[in-house]
Amino acid sequence: MNDEERYQQGIKVRKEVLGEKHVNRSIENLNDFNADFQNFISRFAWGEVWSRPGMPRHTRSLVTIAILLSLGREDELRMHLRACFNNGVTKDDLKELLLHCSLYAGLPAANAAMHMAEEIFADLGIAPEQLKTD
Repeated sequence: MNDEERYQQGIKVRKEVLGEKHVNRSIENLNDFNADFQNFISRFAWGEVWSRPGMPRHTRSLVTIAILLSLGREDELRMHLRACFNNGVTKDDLKELLLHCSLYAGLPAANAAMHMAEEIFADLGIAPEQLKTD
């Protein structure tokens, strides 16, 4: 695969994972400062790694969220929390991942991600079921 084919593959996968609106906004905002970086992201992150057959996207999403949570990369975490549903991640998958991350990445990081996920649920119209209290 040459660089152009890898770039096109990356754009395709990037749109499938992150959504067409997000990727189109990145493409529309290309300039002489960020164009090389955006091309690099599309070719290598999305055209190479996210396109590999060895791990399903569902798993890639969960691993990515866990890493971003652990590193405290809130902007990227928010983007991947929103995108994970495009890859078959469920609300329950996410709940278990955040609980698990609280052990290894720390409670404050997992707590912040939990609140972030709830904001994203509200934006996407995914309402968690209210628990009955007595």
